[in-house]
Parts: sequence; structure tokens; C-alpha cells
Amino acid sequence: MAKEKLCQAFGIATLREHQIKAGENIISGINTSYDIPTGGGKTLAFWLPLFYHWEPGNTSRQSEKVVAVISPLNALMDTQAKDLNNRGIPAIALNSENGKPEDLFETLPNNQQRIKYRVILLSPEMAKSSAVHEKVLKNPIFKKSCIEVVIDEAHCVSEWGNDDFRPDYAEVGVLLARLPSTVPVLAASATMPTDVASDILGKLGLSQDIARIAVSNRKDNVKLSVRILQHPQSTYADLLYLFPSNPTGPSDFPQTLIYVNSRTEAEEIQDFLRRNSPECIPKTVFEFYHRHIEHSRKETIQQGIADGSYRAVPATDALGM
Repeated sequence: MAKEKLCQAFGIATLREHQIKAGENIISGINTSYDIPTGGGKTLAFWLPLFYHWEPGNTSRQSEKVVAVISPLNALMDTQAKDLNNRGIPAIALNSENGKPEDLFETLPNNQQRIKYRVILLSPEMAKSSAVHEKVLKNPIFKKSCIEVVIDEAHCVSEWGNDDFRPDYAEVGVLLARLPSTVPVLAASATMPTDVASDILGKLGLSQDIARIAVSNRKDNVKLSVRILQHPQSTYADLLYLFPSNPTGPSDFPQTLIYVNSRTEAEEIQDFLRRNSPECIPKTVFEFYHRHIEHSRKETIQQGIADGSYRAVPATDALGM
């Protein structure tokens, strides 16, 4: 029944074999490494254990189980929380821009506490904070309700988590140690070769021989192309090839994400595209994105990318992964 309920909530006909296997491992209490390519649907596996105990609309106390997800990016967490809530799955994102640990609980008329959410998405910094430790991890209701911890984009545990960048990622294993040992862990990523997987497991304090589910990253419809710059990089003139020869409107400009290393480059490329845009393509369809813009602006740009109103977004890796 869990599989059918999950498929109904997400409007799909069936789950893939790897999704079922990962979900069943967690239901059985088996820590699992989950290496699935981008677009492979790995997040559906996150929720299968929840639907084993619960379904949208169920308000019984016995079914109040929780999935905790450690996620690297505020934008990703906020998008996931919004999507889950729209599907009737109470979810909250706790990060530097949203939510507080005390928001997770409510007091019932009989003075008992309950957790309001079935999915809790946390940044590693928030997960490691003393507030979460005291108000969430030590709370007996959370301990009893938590059925799964997901480390999403788990390769960040290996690639980040150093003195120079997001050191809290190196201590995600400390979070796991604060939870009951019976709570299974799903370490999920699309970038987890053998050496990276070994490093991740070591830093998380998990056994090197835990269950591993992997699907090939090969995609026949994706190709790599390398263009040799014809102009000095600082001029951005090589980006002119993105403009179609005879455009009639913004939809003729191929929707493009341009990743750069700094916010200065992102802002300069936006200005370059706007300066060179023909009259039939409004300058406002080009917009930069980096971590220093306001949260509301980030949400607007993300929505504009989703609905196609933004045609090119120069961005740092604050946008997606």
C-alpha cells in the first residue's frame, strides 16, 4: 500500500526498482548508500518509508512519523518543502533564511506535544546548532517519531566540510551520533564514485560495507561540448553565440544557465547580455543569481526559470548544484 499511496500523491504510475529497494532498505532499518544520476528520481525513495506509516490526511498520533533531510542549499530545501506541502505532506525547511526549531512542535489541548511536520529539511549548520540539539534532537517525541535521516547531495560531505568552506559539513556525523542508533541513514547523491563514497561513509561514521544501490550516470541524450574562446574572457564576447540569428521574441533565446565562479562575473554577464539584447528580447529576461541577493529575489528567479520567463541566468553555485 505504501508504494501505491506514494505514487498517488506524486501523480506517477509506478516507482522504479531502485526507489523501491532504497525505501525498503530504510523500512528494514538498513543504512544505505544511494548513488542515482540527476533526474533519476532519488527523492521519491526518501518518502517511501514515511508512506509506510502515514498518508496525506492521516492525523492519528500513531502515524506521526518524521523524515529528517540534511540538504546543502536553502533554495533546494525551500523548493522541496513547498512541493511537499502542495502535495499534502506537511514539510518545513530550517535554514539561515527560514524556520526555527521551536516551529516544529505544537501543544495540544491536553497539554501534550506533537510534531506538526512529516518532513524536516535542515541545513548542516542548522542541524549542528545548539538550538536544534536542545529543542529537537533531545526531544523524546522527535526521537520516537524519526524513522529516517537522509543526507542529500552526500558528496558535499566529502567535497566541502573543510576550514575554507562550510566546515559544519564535516560534522554531520556528530548529528547522526546524537540520534538513536536504530534510525537508518540514506546517503544520497548523483556524484558518488567509490573513493568519494568511502570518504563520505568514513566522515558519517557509517560502515564501509553498508548496502549500496547505484545506477549508471550514462545519458545518451546528454553530450559535452567544448568551445575555444575567440575573445578575451573578460569581454564575455563569446556569449554572443547564444543570441539567435533572427529572433522574434524572448522564446527564441535558448534558456541557459551560465555558471561562474564569482558574483562579480554573474553581474557583469547579466549587464553584457542586456546591452547586446535586440529590441524584441526584453532586457529583463536576463538576471544574475548569487548568495548575496535577497531571499525573495531568489524565489522570484527560481520561479522565472521554472516557467521560462527568464531566458539566461548567470549564476554562482548558489543556484542548484
